[in-house]
Amino acid sequence: MKNTISNYLNLIATVNAIILTIFFLFFNPYKQEDINLGHVISLTCLLILPSIVSLLFSLMNKKLIAIIAAIITLPLCLYFGVAKIPSVFNLYLLTPILYLLGTKFRFFSEKI
Repeated sequence: MKNTISNYLNLIATVNAIILTIFFLFFNPYKQEDINLGHVISLTCLLILPSIVSLLFSLMNKKLIAIIAAIITLPLCLYFGVAKIPSVFNLYLLTPILYLLGTKFRFFSEKI
């Protein structure tokens, strides 16, 4: 039961990170210039890929790699979450919180 909760929390965090990153890159109401390919590549490597890796490895029950991938997304999610208050990008703060809750449920669901 708790593994299912952990999987759902990781799935929600991954979808949150992907949707917000796509919105930030392509539909951002605050940006004044065109889309730079360097920004697309860097945000894809720093937010989207680690989120997908974290989800896949949490589903395969590889906790350490899932935690490392979630830690990689932490600084950028915190930055985007508090950079412009209030805005839709404050939802970035949900991503590391959901990863940590999913990890908590994953660790405490196993019997010692």
